[in-house]
Amino acid sequence: MSKGKRLKSKRKQLGRGFLSEISDRLTKNFQRELRNSELWDEMVAEFGEKRAEELLRECKAEVRPGLPPY
Repeated sequence: MSKGKRLKSKRKQLGRGFLSEISDRLTKNFQRELRNSELWDEMVAEFGEKRAEELLRECKAEVRPGLPPY
């Protein structure tokens, strides 16, 4: 494998790690904010505590590279 290919593969791995870290942090922040909102009380009333927690865990942030800023 040439040096260029080796460096390119390392850059790809670094980018994935960075994006997954950002995604994890955004997910945790979103879940925390949702749990502290009025919507959380409505979810618990409608689905029950256990199902609301399951739904909350399914909410994940997705960060995709190359999206234009808004």
